[in-house]
Amino acid sequence: MTQEERENWLGWVHLTSIPLLRFAPDESPIGIASGCLVNYQSRRFILTVSHAVKLGSSDWAIAIGIDEKKGIEIYRPSSFLYVGEMRRGTAAITEVDYCYAEVAVDIEPTFQRLTPLDPKSEKVCCHVFDMSEVAEPQANELFAFSGQVHPELHGTHALVTEPTVYPGLRYTKSEGPFHEFTLPVSHPGHDSFHGCSGAPIVDTQRHLVALVSSGDDAKNVIYGVSLTRYRFALDFYCKEIRPA
Repeated sequence: MTQEERENWLGWVHLTSIPLLRFAPDESPIGIASGCLVNYQSRRFILTVSHAVKLGSSDWAIAIGIDEKKGIEIYRPSSFLYVGEMRRGTAAITEVDYCYAEVAVDIEPTFQRLTPLDPKSEKVCCHVFDMSEVAEPQANELFAFSGQVHPELHGTHALVTEPTVYPGLRYTKSEGPFHEFTLPVSHPGHDSFHGCSGAPIVDTQRHLVALVSSGDDAKNVIYGVSLTRYRFALDFYCKEIRPA
């Protein structure tokens, strides 16, 4: 990969992660996470992880963009659905760190980096994956993910975050629901990734392979939920739930 190709790829990685916000009853932001948008069978879904968008929690919204007069524009999915696995021969169900919600097919979040030096930067449409772009990670590939980190609440309603990309991950193995990736540098601590839970992990071929789930600073790895493993959830949903 040339330097120009790498820069283009990292710019694209920025556009793959969709910010999620949780609001208190007074509309003040009280939680952040990430997700990605996927088109499947003429429908559109937001995918994320259940340890961030917890079962039973409410008032989660997708950050659509920034209006110069109104502030953050949001879209609220009707509800999130959660996935569990049942072991053969038992009735035990294990909760999977994965959830999803159907959204409007024309929802188009935008990415815009605003700073005091550039308060009117150009809006760029975020990437929406197609299910054909979901793949298994390959050992000879490089991977990356991005997210909004370091949240700061200014006053009661103004939330400021820092967009960042974590590139250079290497796939090491898969075990159960998770793919394991080694970081190219020492693990910076879990606080550095706060807000990235649910972010898509992608390769240089622009495949979507997993959602950021957790990490182990001692092993210098992060874990991503396999999306090929849980494709059946969207298969079942599209078969059983008719569009409104």
